[in-house]
Amino acid sequence: MRFKRRACVIWCLVMKIERSIREGLRQLPIRPVYLISMENDGEQNIITIGMFAFFSGNPSLVGIGVKPNRHSYSLIQGSQEYVVNVVDDKLMGAVRICGERSGRDCDKFRLAQLTPVKGTNIQAPHIKESPLSIECKVVQEVKTGDHIWFIGEVQAVHVDKSYKWQQGLLFKWVGKEGFFYEIGAKKGKY
Repeated sequence: MRFKRRACVIWCLVMKIERSIREGLRQLPIRPVYLISMENDGEQNIITIGMFAFFSGNPSLVGIGVKPNRHSYSLIQGSQEYVVNVVDDKLMGAVRICGERSGRDCDKFRLAQLTPVKGTNIQAPHIKESPLSIECKVVQEVKTGDHIWFIGEVQAVHVDKSYKWQQGLLFKWVGKEGFFYEIGAKKGKY
């Protein structure tokens, strides 16, 4: 009897439990967060995005997921361009401003005290304060549930001379609060 009870205790400790879909997905590892800048007909805007992915190495394709009801969605759809701007510790406040405010109601560049710099191969500006900016032209739009993925072909990449990839920040929602994390120590080799 004692052996069976001990086995049950050990088995119960490693057993998975079912969670709500929302809560379960919140258990995914932390991920980067980006500031996406765009311009259409002279109107510039920035949106905070967590939905980013590499889609191809040749040609170089990256994508961002945007809800169609967002102001940025119509700007990107109109111009077919956007810039992915990496966030470091100096841009944490801008992430909050650009994620909570709508560009319909304010100038996010001014509000977040960010400097737009004209792209070299596209009209969309990159953010001067970002250490790494990736200019993209939309080559495909893919509807996936409540988001549209704008798949963009990389046109140019701008990197601050002193930037190292380890300076990029990761982001994690815990309950109703969001937290920034630095990239941690190497844990192994593939």
